[in-house]
Amino acid sequence: MDTITAFVRAVWETDPDASRNDKPFPTETWSRPDVRTGSLELRRTTTRQSTKTDAFPRGVRSDFYELYWADLSAGSTWAQVQGWVMGLLFRNPITAVPPNVRLAWAGLWAISLVAVVLLAASVLPAKASILGVSIWSLWPFLWLNGVQGWALTLTAAVLAWLAHSIAVPYAGRVVRYTRATPDNIAARKDIRERGLALLDELHGKDYERIIVVGHSLGSILAYDLISYFWARRAGARTFVEGSADFEALKRLEEAAARLGEHASAEAVAAFRQAQRTLSERLRKRAKPNGDEPDARWLITDFVTLGSPLTHAEFLLAKNAGELETRIARREFPTCPPVRELLDPASIVAAKAAGLPFDDRSSQLMCFPFGDPPRWQLHFACPYAVVNWTNVHDPARFVFCGDIISGPLLSPFGAGVRDIDLRQLRGQSWRFSHTLYWRLRGSEGRRLKSRRCARRSI
Repeated sequence: MDTITAFVRAVWETDPDASRNDKPFPTETWSRPDVRTGSLELRRTTTRQSTKTDAFPRGVRSDFYELYWADLSAGSTWAQVQGWVMGLLFRNPITAVPPNVRLAWAGLWAISLVAVVLLAASVLPAKASILGVSIWSLWPFLWLNGVQGWALTLTAAVLAWLAHSIAVPYAGRVVRYTRATPDNIAARKDIRERGLALLDELHGKDYERIIVVGHSLGSILAYDLISYFWARRAGARTFVEGSADFEALKRLEEAAARLGEHASAEAVAAFRQAQRTLSERLRKRAKPNGDEPDARWLITDFVTLGSPLTHAEFLLAKNAGELETRIARREFPTCPPVRELLDPASIVAAKAAGLPFDDRSSQLMCFPFGDPPRWQLHFACPYAVVNWTNVHDPARFVFCGDIISGPLLSPFGAGVRDIDLRQLRGQSWRFSHTLYWRLRGSEGRRLKSRRCARRSI
């Protein structure tokens, strides 16, 4: 709960624009037991009423949930991590390693080579030589006879300890989730099922809007969960021809077509507004009664922080070409979504329904079915209604900034809103991957002073 607690402090307790509600302690929050997460170890954090807005004229309470899944990703072995690292190392640095991570890739090679050399040297005898030349004479920092053996053995032991105590637990989670190998399938399934179960619970009758935030590897999981959840909710993707919802769908198709032709600032803004409009209509659909299917869609925003999705061609595919192929096959949803070719009968139906249609491309995000006519967005376009915002901190010299993060506009589409922290506050001169919601000095002091005053009252 440490992460979610710090996150709540940053986005709620220090934001008077959201928490101004004429209460004695407007930023107060409570930690409540909740079983929606599927773990009795976790609690939800709930707030007071928020500031009144046009969308919520009476204000609204917000609940913060943490999807914890580290327990399901445990059990990785050094051999699995080693295989993953080898897969990253043995790539063509020109075609299969993105330019923004080549320095880090070279550093990984250097560390690996040093480790191999030290491990090999630790088992060599003290009198080892090549062509009569002592191997140890090549090591200027080990000049005392008899010292080199135990010194290198100790170094090798320290490296092994670091590998097993640090690399395996942390890199192991990446391996567990990003590599679809037989050893990892069960863990990936359990992690996704827990996340989908939570989204199912949150889509009950208690909430009117859901914002999904993913940090680091969690952003990849969140991306997958939104994709799978959208594909499962056919009712939310279905529109009756002639309805107000269908009119909003038509405007979205128009905006997506213009954005596909020319990604100008005006086209991007129009697309995002069309997203918002259609998303609001889906949120306001009637809540289900009894066992009838739920036709609502409550997820309005996806926020990624420090996301390794920027390296998708490096982590999730063999190269950029394979990633583009898998996007075209709709394995990886984009924003705006991939528009698909329609068959001749669907073309006739689209023109009759008044959908914006280009005879040259014959592409739409939706397709017709049934009688009376209904239209459905295809299974790989959650970002037709979910606004995607990506916050990243460009790195310099690998360790200054966040090398793990980066822009997502390419290859995930011009509809992604990239926020570059370097443009907002200059270059970060320390590793910032875990600092996205950390309070700055003055903000932290203000929060602390308010808490002291509250206790004194």
